[in-house]
Amino acid sequence: MTYLVKRIDEQMYGCEEPAPDAEILVDVTLQTPTGAELVLPYPDAALTAADINEGDKIVIMLKKA
Repeated sequence: MTYLVKRIDEQMYGCEEPAPDAEILVDVTLQTPTGAELVLPYPDAALTAADINEGDKIVIMLKKA
C-alpha cells in the first residue's frame, strides 16, 4: 500500500537518555489513501539512508498482528 509520510518526530525520552549503543528511533506518522493515520516507530538512520522525508509517498507492506 502507498502511504504519505506526514510527520517524522523525535521520540521523547524524558529525563533519561537512551543507552549509548541504542538505536535512535523516530515516530513516523503515515497517512493511507483513505485518510487514516498510523504512527510507527522507525530507526532514524534507516530513514536517512533511504532518503525518506516528510511529504514523500512510500510503499510498504505491514503485517497484521
